[in-house]
Amino acid sequence: MSLPRTSREPLRNSAETLDNAPVTAFHRRMVAVAMGGPFCDGYLLGIMGVALSLITPALDLDTLWTGLVAASVLIGVFLGGAVFGPITDRVGRHLMYVLNLVAFVIGSALQFFVTEAWQLVVLRLFIGVAIGADYPIASALTTELVPRRMRGPALSGLVLAWWVGYGVSYWAGWLLLGTGDDSWRWMLASGAVPAVLFLLLRAGVPESPRWLASRGRVDEARQVVRRHLGQEVSAGELLAEVRQDRRGGSGLGNLAEMFRRGYGMPALFCSLFWICQVAPAFAVRSFQPQMLESFGVTGTFGASALITTIAVAGTGIGLAVVNRIGRRPLLIGSFLCVNVSLIALTVLPLHYAALVVALFAAFQFFEAAGSGLQFVYPSELFPTDLRATGVGVATAMSRVGSASSTFLLPMATADLGVLGTLAIGVVITLIGLVVSVLLAPETKDLGLAEASSRRP
Repeated sequence: MSLPRTSREPLRNSAETLDNAPVTAFHRRMVAVAMGGPFCDGYLLGIMGVALSLITPALDLDTLWTGLVAASVLIGVFLGGAVFGPITDRVGRHLMYVLNLVAFVIGSALQFFVTEAWQLVVLRLFIGVAIGADYPIASALTTELVPRRMRGPALSGLVLAWWVGYGVSYWAGWLLLGTGDDSWRWMLASGAVPAVLFLLLRAGVPESPRWLASRGRVDEARQVVRRHLGQEVSAGELLAEVRQDRRGGSGLGNLAEMFRRGYGMPALFCSLFWICQVAPAFAVRSFQPQMLESFGVTGTFGASALITTIAVAGTGIGLAVVNRIGRRPLLIGSFLCVNVSLIALTVLPLHYAALVVALFAAFQFFEAAGSGLQFVYPSELFPTDLRATGVGVATAMSRVGSASSTFLLPMATADLGVLGTLAIGVVITLIGLVVSVLLAPETKDLGLAEASSRRP
């Protein structure tokens, strides 16, 4: 059954009400609530960076199990993004928006009771699936509810929330070091606290009106806009992005649909630049205290907390400039600066701890500044009925890189040393720079219907 389109409402005037709506308290609340998932994600990943050195002797982990514990949550994110992105495009954003935070709470709390390495790996895998599901849900709902001028900063804000959660986790972990031999248990279980808070805040979040319209529920969509924005919206505007018949099934068929409709290149571009950002970044973050120690830095937990705090500032800078300088210059510039930072760490004779910390901070600052585009580009380059699928695929592919690098880093460091491992990061970020120069489009001034018709 084809969705109706009103011929008197041309596409060039589409999305006027939603794309150009004035920013309201409702929009700000939706962005703040959406930040909950990325915040919990950053916290749950960051706390492992603090706890891992304590878990290793407590559970008698060898190199293989250390890599598995560190990478398991990232493998879960791959599964969650690949499976639940398409499902979210079929069943809606709202239901999954709540269930995944419930999984955060349960998985985090159960980590306190683990006694063997395999139990921790299973729980981290479960948590990762929930995280992977939240990425396409939160980004799709944010994209579809906020106006155009707020879209870039709002989506970059999701990554800022990730960094805030990551930074808070280091300080929390540092404080929890004083709880005794089981401090690592308290660290891991502490992730349940922010998850509960954001779960309560998500009560009352409406379904996306664009998604409702894409499923033929136009009257419900207009009621959502009327209730929360106080405006009337036409059926033609809500259906501006809809080109296809509605489809049934679980949603996994959207993966084939994405390529059939010509969105394979946007999926490739988003996956590649995301992989090249996170593969070296996740590996360094997961083992940052150990890497700093290899350079002769003392007080590595405090240094890591400082570096992470500086990275949060980088995300804030990215958020501030994403609408000013545009998506393409931000992506290319951040890759260039990250590459220079890694080259300096690899080839310069570094005899001063302060210089080492400064270069690690520069690496994380510039990577964080460009990382907001991980939500912006896939959210803008895919239409409503494929948006969560596109974000889910890009998320899943990026976690192939981050999980592989995190799992392999202990072994690579043992064979190649820290400098050799950082040299691999130089190559990966150089690939990301080339991909960005060749494929990155500019979408900062476009409405969703026009942006999703662009191809890299």
